[in-house]
Amino acid sequence: MKGQSFLKITSILMIVGGIIAVIAGVIAILGVSALVAIAGSAEGAGLLYASSIIVTIASVIEIIAGVKGLKACKAPELAKKCVTWGILIVVVSIISMVIGLIGGGKFSITNLALNLLVPGLYIYGAMQMKTPV
Repeated sequence: MKGQSFLKITSILMIVGGIIAVIAGVIAILGVSALVAIAGSAEGAGLLYASSIIVTIASVIEIIAGVKGLKACKAPELAKKCVTWGILIVVVSIISMVIGLIGGGKFSITNLALNLLVPGLYIYGAMQMKTPV
């Protein structure tokens, strides 16, 4: 079926990447907590916490979308929901990047492209899999 390989490969990449990112997000939250404990003040840590929590939430959404994508490979009628999940991942990724920029990070076109590449291909594969109504 057209788009099935795109959806399957990107779904697997999203699951693997999501698991790694959840672990990194939890480590980041613990790191921020350690910094607050060492500094003795939580001043300025709110943005770091927010960014770390958003990354962790986005990673969980990415895992869910990956699982849904694998299911849609077997049942094309589920592909329409995968487009929604893919768009949600793109939106949350952009929000996370904006918060990082507000927090003093630097903009990188490479980072932007890499953050949007897999969800973009996931959406493309899901759109190819959608059954005509």
